This record gives sequence, C-alpha cells and structure tokens, in this order.
Amino acid sequence: MAIVNAISNRFDELDEKIKFQREKEAQREKERLQRVQLFRDIFKTKYWNLGTDVDSLINQLEELGYFYAPASTKYHGTYIGGLFDHSWRVTKELVNLTTSLDLDWQRIESPYIVGMFHDLCKCDDYIYDPSGERFGHRDDLILNGHGEKSVIMAQKLLDLTDEEIACIRWHMGAYDNKENWNILGRAIEKYPNVLYTHTADMIATRIRGI
Repeated sequence: MAIVNAISNRFDELDEKIKFQREKEAQREKERLQRVQLFRDIFKTKYWNLGTDVDSLINQLEELGYFYAPASTKYHGTYIGGLFDHSWRVTKELVNLTTSLDLDWQRIESPYIVGMFHDLCKCDDYIYDPSGERFGHRDDLILNGHGEKSVIMAQKLLDLTDEEIACIRWHMGAYDNKENWNILGRAIEKYPNVLYTHTADMIATRIRGI
C-alpha cells in the first residue's frame, strides 16, 4: 500500500508540474500577443509610409524571434520578450527627447524605427536553454557585431534613411570599440540624433532598468 501511495504522489507531483508549465506557457503566449498588438498599434499609422505592410513586417519579426528574444543574458531584460520591452522603452525615451528638445529628423517615423530596431541583432545572438530557463550566447553565428548587424537586419525589413542607419549603428556611443570613437564623433556631428539615440538607450537601461 505504501508503494501505491508513493507512486500516486509522484503522479500528482508530475501533474502539478505539467499544469504549472502549461500555465506558464499560456501566460507567455498572452504576453507575446500583447507585444505584437502594441507593435501593430505603433506602426499602423495612416500617415506613415514605411514601404511595407505592418502585418508583413510583424510576420518577418516573428520569424526572427523579435517578440521572444531577451535584451541581454545578464544585464537587463534577461527574460523572454525582454528585447521588445527594452526597445519600446528606448522608443518612448527617444520620442520624449524629440518632443522636449524639438529634435529634427529626416522623417517623422524615425524615432520609432530607430528605437524599435536598434537592437535587432539580439534576435540572432541568443539561444534559450529550457532546462535552465535562461538564455545564452550562440556559438554558431554567421554575422557578428552589434550596431552594424542591427542595421543589416533592419534593412532587410524596411528602407532606412541615412540618419536612421547612423543612429542604429552608433547607438552604443562610447561603449563601442575605442578605435571607432573618431568615426562615432563624425557621425554625431553629421547626425546629432545619434547622440540622443544613445542617451535614450542609457535612460532605458541605466535609469529605467529595462
């Protein structure tokens, strides 16, 4: 009888684990759908001409894992969906800076495009370990880099202005390699919004913690 009870208890524990896992997966799916809808709301604006349909853009981002990827593995946004949450926070900070400082962009959509796509490389950089429920770095990358890789990936989704390219490429500011600082300086001189993009990123990560 004791053996039967022990087996029964183990089955009960297994059922609880399965139930918990299903509830967690359901919650993640709910959050993913919320992020997708938010993205749709951001970009489905009648006066924007991005050269692509927003639903087509979402489908391509889904394939990349944009709504699933983390923002990092140990610093900020380390969870599933962290990349989107960080990107949206950066976008909001960049829009706030644009409004408060009356920043001039080559097109009105730029703060949203730069903010949402500045870290697009992270869709490809990380891999999820379900056993440890954490993300790690992939060791089979074809493209490395950060800002430049995000530019390459973003340009496959939509046409970017020269200013948007510069802002995405140099959004890391002086965190980029020291040998690139002179080029960074020239980029800021030509496109001042490069500096404000980096500032928005720092506000999001260092102050807002996202």
